[in-house]
Amino acid sequence: MRNPRNGGKACPNLTETRADCRVTAWSAWSANFGFGQQSRVRTVITQPIGSGKQCPILEEIRYTGVFPSVNITAKNVQDFFARPNGPASIPSQPISQTTDLPRDLVIIMDSSGSIGTAAFQVGKEQTSKLIGLLCPNSPFDMIAGSPYQYNQAAMVTYSTNVVTNFNFNTYSTTVGIQRAIMRAVYVGGSTNTYKAFDQARSLFQPSNGVRVATRAKREVLILTDGRSTNQAQTLAAVERLKPVADIYGLMIGSYSSAGMNELTKYVSSPINEHLFYIQNYQQLKDLLRLIETEKQHAGANWCAPFIG
Repeated sequence: MRNPRNGGKACPNLTETRADCRVTAWSAWSANFGFGQQSRVRTVITQPIGSGKQCPILEEIRYTGVFPSVNITAKNVQDFFARPNGPASIPSQPISQTTDLPRDLVIIMDSSGSIGTAAFQVGKEQTSKLIGLLCPNSPFDMIAGSPYQYNQAAMVTYSTNVVTNFNFNTYSTTVGIQRAIMRAVYVGGSTNTYKAFDQARSLFQPSNGVRVATRAKREVLILTDGRSTNQAQTLAAVERLKPVADIYGLMIGSYSSAGMNELTKYVSSPINEHLFYIQNYQQLKDLLRLIETEKQHAGANWCAPFIG
């Protein structure tokens, strides 16, 4: 209506743009995974602008009441965690889709009283085997002059308190890490899971050996058999960690509905690719045996090459 004169206040913005969020339709429900769950997702087509309507929830889950078999869970662990980019040679895909990034992985192991000494020992043994099955072969063996051609691992155990067993730059061989896992000490206290998640987040610092985030995937794998002592604190710690690293969960034992709901919230999206469940530690042995057999059958085609 009137332009400023003689030092008067400048005009504000004269236009405003807003746009509502637009999303795709829901995908089909996934196959059974985790605690007998299925999930579906939708993706954002247009991000909201200005005061436009914000995006709705992008992932839903439902419970079927039917737990997946150990064989199915083993295949999920294999496909989504052990070798998430698939085999080394897929003729129908370009090389850009069959290569992978190395990982900086934090292992979190529950050492609370509900587990017991014997089960904790089995958990260490099977976790040690699992990290040896990751890609590439000899997955944590350092290669001099090629800092992005191998994985790195750190580890924390927790119960009442949390212990950092080793950092990313502590060990430079797969065998060294496996032996360090086996040296973890069972405590048998309460289940302060939030402390473990916060400690894992603190490990993703250059001083602990973590690499550039764009060239190495930052991941967390938690093995636990129960709900946390303080759910609110734990879920808050999860939300602090998720922007830093992808969280996988290998859940073991029997759970109430409340327990299943809490532990499902620990993992990253898509949930069906990050949540794995087995009913006891014997099934954990069976799961690792199945993955080992698949790796032997795949031979040289087990892993995609690293990009870096």
